Amino acid sequence: MATRPVLPSPAAPLDGATIDRFLSNMGTEMVLVGGQALGFWMSRFGIEPDGVAISNDGDALGKVAHAIQLAQALKARIELPEKTSRTAIVAQLRLPAPDGKVRNIDVLHLLYTVAGLKKSSAFTRRVIDDSVEVEWRPGRFIRVMDPFDVLESRAQNAVGLLDEKGPHVVTQAAWAVDVARAALLRLAADPGSSDRLGTRIQRIYTLARSQVGRRLLSEHGIELLDALDLDALRPIAPLHVKQLDAVEKAMVARRFKASAGEP
Repeated sequence: MATRPVLPSPAAPLDGATIDRFLSNMGTEMVLVGGQALGFWMSRFGIEPDGVAISNDGDALGKVAHAIQLAQALKARIELPEKTSRTAIVAQLRLPAPDGKVRNIDVLHLLYTVAGLKKSSAFTRRVIDDSVEVEWRPGRFIRVMDPFDVLESRAQNAVGLLDEKGPHVVTQAAWAVDVARAALLRLAADPGSSDRLGTRIQRIYTLARSQVGRRLLSEHGIELLDALDLDALRPIAPLHVKQLDAVEKAMVARRFKASAGEP
C-alpha cells in the first residue's frame, strides 16, 4: 500500500510552486537535504514515485543569516528557537497556505542519526563537504546533499524515526536505494572517477553492514546492497571486480541468514 508523508496540524504540504521558489532562492550557501534532496535526485535520474508525494516539507542546512535572507526572498514569516533550546533547527520559515494552514521550511545545523550527537555532527560535516553544486534553473545554482549521503540519511530515518514520522520514511529509504544505484552507474561510466567509485562502493557496503543497515533489512526488508547493480557494474568497472565480488558474497550470506531467520 502506498505511504504518504505525515504532517502535523496545521501544516500544509509544499506545493510545486513553493518548492520552485525555495530552490530558486536558496543559493549555494545552504545545502538542500532530506526528502527534497531525495526528490531532486529522483527527478534527475528519472525515478518515478508513482504519483506519491516524496516529501511535504523542506529542509536545508544553513545559518541564521541564510535563513533570514531566504525568508525575505520568499516573503515568509521566520521563527527562531530560544537561544537556550537544544534543537537541530536554526530557523523555521512559515509560508501561508489556504484554509489557515502554513507551509514549512526548516533550516538546520544538524542532521539526525540513531547513534547520537557525535555521530550526527560528523555526518552533518560530511554532508556539507560532499554536497554537490548543480544548476536548478538557468543561471540559478544550488547545493544538494550527495546521493550517497541521501541514502544514509533516509536509512537512519527509516530505522530511528518510524514512530515519529510514519511509514513513509521506509518508502523514502527504498527510493534512496534506487537513487544510489543510478548515481553509482553514472559514476562508473566516467573513466576519471575510478577512485571515487571505489570509495562509494565501500561506503554502501559499510553502511549495509552497520546496525542501521542490518535493522533496515531485518525490520523492513530493504537491502542497502541492492544499490550495487553487480551485473551492470562489472563490465563498466573492471578495476573494481574484486570489490564487487566481495559485495556479492556478503549479499548471498545475508540472504541465507534471512531465510534461516537469523538477525
